[in-house]
Amino acid sequence: PPSRFARARWTLRMVSAAFLGRVAVVLMVALQSPFMVTKSGAGVAPIAVVTKFVLENAKKEGAELSEQARTALRALNWPAHMLEECVLRRAAGLEGNCDATFVWERAVSHAAKGLGFWTALDDQARQVLFAASTTLAFGATLSFFSGRTHLLAVLGSGMLAYGIYVTGLTPTFQFVVCALLALFGLRSRTKTAIPADAPGAAKRAPTPTATPAAKPAAQPATSVKKSN
Repeated sequence: PPSRFARARWTLRMVSAAFLGRVAVVLMVALQSPFMVTKSGAGVAPIAVVTKFVLENAKKEGAELSEQARTALRALNWPAHMLEECVLRRAAGLEGNCDATFVWERAVSHAAKGLGFWTALDDQARQVLFAASTTLAFGATLSFFSGRTHLLAVLGSGMLAYGIYVTGLTPTFQFVVCALLALFGLRSRTKTAIPADAPGAAKRAPTPTATPAAKPAAQPATSVKKSN
């Protein structure tokens, strides 16, 4: 029989691709990889869209964000801006501030910048982009923590593709990769059973088939001689 190592190697081969796909999707979303490009060439990330929509709605209603909402937006934007200050700016030869408190305080205001195209969109287009970005962010997070690709990740990718189409934006290579990884992860959810030819799979004995009962042999007819 196959060893435990062969069985574990087969299992690892089956789940590693889907796991790495979920990690890649959640990292691209959390680190605000641009999924869309404006006509001016500026990249737009889903979390930046969510932040801009919430801030603009609060400004339109003349109300200030609650402390809970502002903290949630800071938590969403902090990883990407921490990466920008500590790694990307220094790699470009610019001065960066790696103080976590400094990045935390300015995360929301920094995320809302660079979305000049937002003013040219109507309310319906803004709502479509917001709904798609929120769905994709939730789907990526749920997929990472649940251990399998969530349907919201695929749904969010489709909604964002529609939002990109109606707003005239251009999808990026990162968005295409994210959508394909979500589809692959959803497809791999159905492949949980071990196939018969996999290492360690128990070989099933063929199911016996019922044989028809043998018919009794016909007895030869005997002739009776009449005596005179």
